[in-house]
Amino acid sequence: MPKQVQVVIEEQKRVSHMNEAADAAGILPGCTLATAHSISPELIYFQRDANREQACLMDLAQALYRYSSMVSLELPDCIVLEIKGSLKLWGNAQTISQDALALCADMGYHGVARHAATPQAAIALARAQTHSLFNVPLHVLELLNQGFSQRNLERLSNMGIYTLGQLIQLPHAGLGKRFGQCLTRYLGRLQGQLPDPRQGIRPAEHFSRQQHLLKPIRNKEVLLRGPMPYLTKQLEHWLIAHQQGCIALNWRFAPFKGEATRLVIRLGQGKQRHQDILKLSALKLENIELPSEVLTVGLDMTVSQPWLGNNQDLFGSTASATLAISELVDELRARLGQRACYSIRTQPQHSPEQAWQGVTGLSAKPANEPATDPAATDQRSAGLLQGRRPLWLFRQPQAIAREQLILLQGPERLADPMTETGVNAASAEHRDYYIARHAHGALCWVYTHQAAAPADNNSRWFLHGYFG
Repeated sequence: MPKQVQVVIEEQKRVSHMNEAADAAGILPGCTLATAHSISPELIYFQRDANREQACLMDLAQALYRYSSMVSLELPDCIVLEIKGSLKLWGNAQTISQDALALCADMGYHGVARHAATPQAAIALARAQTHSLFNVPLHVLELLNQGFSQRNLERLSNMGIYTLGQLIQLPHAGLGKRFGQCLTRYLGRLQGQLPDPRQGIRPAEHFSRQQHLLKPIRNKEVLLRGPMPYLTKQLEHWLIAHQQGCIALNWRFAPFKGEATRLVIRLGQGKQRHQDILKLSALKLENIELPSEVLTVGLDMTVSQPWLGNNQDLFGSTASATLAISELVDELRARLGQRACYSIRTQPQHSPEQAWQGVTGLSAKPANEPATDPAATDQRSAGLLQGRRPLWLFRQPQAIAREQLILLQGPERLADPMTETGVNAASAEHRDYYIARHAHGALCWVYTHQAAAPADNNSRWFLHGYFG
């Protein structure tokens, strides 16, 4: 199926860019829209948006920040990286160029990379797509942005000077007298004879992007194939450049009119790969109602953490197992809700039913958690004491007859350390726990309040949990 003819027009409705189908049809850059229509009546045209181009160029520069701490823009179409300080890390300039071009392609851009001794020389080579400064045409140098006038360009053309090589061979003093000092200053920066200080970009502290669609999207599958992967790739490159891992993010799906629908994604551990972020987003997207027509898709990262790579050893490790569990928990929470999965954390309480706390996700150990040494009696808790503990613990202990139990191990006394050493220690409440076999065969955890006579049938016994 042949591609549709598409062109981009700018001021005075003239064609500035086109796709391969338009070029094959015979449409030329600079022709009017009416001429292009006469060549291909079915063409589609778009108005050039310079502000959006600059925003995209800045997004790409932010992603390229991983290769150099000095990244600057050369409007309207160039990004300059100072890579001398990065050669020891990356190996050589060719490796950096290949990686940078691969990053551009991954973000949906076609790039041309050149390296030279000065920024202006590298810019000239890239714009001319050549490896020799002598062959660079003057019309690609954007000399008008350097203060050079259109009239002087025409004068050079009338003199038969079309390339940079021809211009450099002329005496600089004579060029300055005839064409002005702006030309000689530019040539001095190009050849390294004059300094060329550049204003580097500042890395953005927050990631917030949105994509305005040319046509409305009416179903979720198209969103998951187009704008959402594009934005998550931008987020991935931003995270890598800033050495961060994403913990939480917000999606925004906005119609032409009305309120945008928001989708909140939370992750148990920091993520960088766009595939991981997109997978969880797709799971949560199934459970929400979107506007009938989506015209704008936005992505904001709300919470991040410093990135720590996952080390793997030859025989596997607990770190890799924890990572797999974290991914499973993230998927379950995306499908079933934020409060669907809990982990367990010990609490400094003497009673077993209060010694554990359920927390969402796989939370890290808090800084104020007490020491786990059982001998530290001033901070002793039921969750930290030595001894077997049941996998299934009841919220409320259940009364049970002593005849139904065969005591196997115990007693283990659990009491509040604040009361067992006080004035009323004799009357302080305490529990003596036993591991017992129930009449129906289950291994259970039971206790009694009567420590002095554990075998007394008149004592009150309680079933508190079952062992797995």
